[in-house]
Amino acid sequence: MIGKILLSGVLISFLSLFVRKKFNYFRWILFSVYLLIALYFIFLWQNSFYYKEVYTFFSIYGLDFSLNFSITPLGWLFSFFTIFLTFLISIFSIQKNIGEDSEKLISFFWFYLVISNIGIFFADDFLTLFIFWELMTFSSFFVISPGWTKSFRAVNYYFVLSTLGAFFMLLGIGFLYGGTKSFSIESGYTYLFTLFSINPLLSIFITLTFILGFFTKSALIPFHIWPAQAHAEAPDDFSAFLSGIMIKYGLFGNLLFLVPLFLLIKNYPSTQVITNGIPLFSHILSWVGAITSIVATFLAIESNDMKKLAAWSTVANIGYATTSIFILSSYGIAGGIFQIITHAIFKTAIFLALAAVKYRTHEREMHKLGGLAYRMPVTFLTFLLGIIAAAGIPPMNGYASKWFIYQSLLSGKFPFLTVAIFLSSTGAFMYLFRALHSIFLGQLPEKFDDVREVPFLMQVPMYILMALMLLTGVFPGIILKPINWVLISFNLQPVKVTYTTMFSTLSSVNSLKVFLTFFGSFAFAFILYLIGKPRKHVEPLDNYTAGQDPKEFGLTRELYHFALKFYEPFEHMFDSYRTNTQEFYDSFERKVNELGSFIKESYSKNIRHSSYIFIFALVLVILYGWLVW
Repeated sequence: MIGKILLSGVLISFLSLFVRKKFNYFRWILFSVYLLIALYFIFLWQNSFYYKEVYTFFSIYGLDFSLNFSITPLGWLFSFFTIFLTFLISIFSIQKNIGEDSEKLISFFWFYLVISNIGIFFADDFLTLFIFWELMTFSSFFVISPGWTKSFRAVNYYFVLSTLGAFFMLLGIGFLYGGTKSFSIESGYTYLFTLFSINPLLSIFITLTFILGFFTKSALIPFHIWPAQAHAEAPDDFSAFLSGIMIKYGLFGNLLFLVPLFLLIKNYPSTQVITNGIPLFSHILSWVGAITSIVATFLAIESNDMKKLAAWSTVANIGYATTSIFILSSYGIAGGIFQIITHAIFKTAIFLALAAVKYRTHEREMHKLGGLAYRMPVTFLTFLLGIIAAAGIPPMNGYASKWFIYQSLLSGKFPFLTVAIFLSSTGAFMYLFRALHSIFLGQLPEKFDDVREVPFLMQVPMYILMALMLLTGVFPGIILKPINWVLISFNLQPVKVTYTTMFSTLSSVNSLKVFLTFFGSFAFAFILYLIGKPRKHVEPLDNYTAGQDPKEFGLTRELYHFALKFYEPFEHMFDSYRTNTQEFYDSFERKVNELGSFIKESYSKNIRHSSYIFIFALVLVILYGWLVW
């Protein structure tokens, strides 16, 4: 079942290579059809939890090299929503790629991103997980960097950090296999739990390898720099996938391996350090998430590039989810997963709106835009509802997920973490308002007078996402009920929820009543507007020229669109506290390049000696593997 979906993706991807270049959009139609078929079958799999598939390829010394899949509540939830959102992105991409001279291999590698997506979420052992994890990294490299210099430099940050994370992950898998003689994920965290009381230092080291592996993909501090680079330079439709979907893989890894491990330690503490009812390790990781959200918020406030601003916003939201997940309570894990899903929905909407703006204006710098609300009303409304959700304002879905996060922190008695998340969430209003004002409000530059809304096919996913943001905000039980399946699989108490009402130990909220209150208030205000006296429209520049022709004074609308250095005084407040992580990674990159040049010169100068060194190193690796395994 799972294998057939993966194999059909491989076959259709090769079929897409035979599509002629002038029919480039047909590749995206094939891609959309494949996603729709995959989505249909994944939807049916909710009745097949814990179904397993094994595909053995060969065995060496009793070690089976096979792909093992299992349908779990966690994997099903992630795969269903990510495939659905990817399908919406693909509809947008059909129209976007009509007439575009894009590389045929971009759509080809999109297939493998989806294949790796399904493989990661349904992986039943570490070997399968790692194979599809690397396939995802490899495929995304070519999609982000289709040939131009800026993209290639940006993707280097992502690829180097992903490779570093994969190295640590593989190292941890190797240690667990050495102890269990199995690639089973459940056997891995069970063995690591027992190892904590036998060899604490080794167990801490192994745990750290997985933390580093998953955190690099999630862009948590100190690996937070790659999204702003990769999101900004990636193709505009792929930025929605990067931010809405792909950055969640690290969080999935946390839920798949680290959360079950820490829950075991929490329930059977023995010699482990417990702070505030959770393992010290988990408490530290919660703070890493909180600090990441604060740092990313300030970086978003500084950003003038609209795609970089949205990328930093994504990093901040990943921080919220990480903090909530590692609280290890039912409400914490439910709130974290809820935040992951709601963020995927509203951030896909935001990035598609930004892609639509770029499609029409070919501009990313916010101070060069403005006044597009009347020219692109559907795009404006999509962006508006998206940032309302991102800010956690009712009745959109971001409010419901953040409500759960705050309830978990307050009921768990984490006051300082609550303040940190509140600070970051409050800062979100600043950068979201700036984006709304700079892109869609204010003065419309004269060069954009002829800009119009994007074609209808690109609007379709925006309409669906707007409805989805509102629907899951008013009826949060649509998402929370499947999340309860995940909690039960963790042996946790499910959260109390109906389709419209969320309950906690501290309070409850009925989202439908909240929606009706907001709707009634806005409806009343709109009625007052309609029955009020008609107003005469006056151009803003007339106020500055006392009714005379502004052109006589050499004035243009752009001069009065105040968007550049929007928060400059605020930025200066933190100049003395600024640290540049990017400089560290730049210097690291230079050292790696120097090492590569040295090795290259060594090989080219004396091939015989180089061959001896290579053979000697290979023998050492084989001996090490034989002794350990």
